[in-house]
Amino acid sequence: MVIKEERHGFFSWKWFIGLVVLAVLIYVIWFFFFSYAECGTWACFNNNLDDCSKTKFIGKSEGMIYEYIIEGSNGGRCEVNIELLQGELNNVESKKLEGHDMLCKLPEGVVMTPESDIGNCHGLLKEGLQDLIIKRLHVYLVQNLGQLNLEVLDIPEVS
Repeated sequence: MVIKEERHGFFSWKWFIGLVVLAVLIYVIWFFFFSYAECGTWACFNNNLDDCSKTKFIGKSEGMIYEYIIEGSNGGRCEVNIELLQGELNNVESKKLEGHDMLCKLPEGVVMTPESDIGNCHGLLKEGLQDLIIKRLHVYLVQNLGQLNLEVLDIPEVS
């Protein structure tokens, strides 16, 4: 009795079609759950912030360039991740913050610059921005201390 050996080829149409279907399925899942719309203007970003729909936007605010990523809604709050891409060109302290980020949780339906209410944010960028504000306030107070003393004492300035 002779037993014939069956040879299976390396290529199988069943496996090929299965892999194509799997690849299409993975792409569709990624597209609906993990992709972000791209915005080029503040108006587009604000419209998506109003709806809290996943969006990426690069914008300039107060001399610094940020990347804003609307992550979506979580517990009635709209989560926006902010990363500092470029600090103020003439400020060494802000340049040190480049690459840092913070997560801001804004009330849904409210359109505002996410970093304008820094109390809703947390992360290394928030701490760095707070340090910058404190240093600027300190410099302002030191530079204007004499003028502030005259205003407090209500002494008229001599011309």
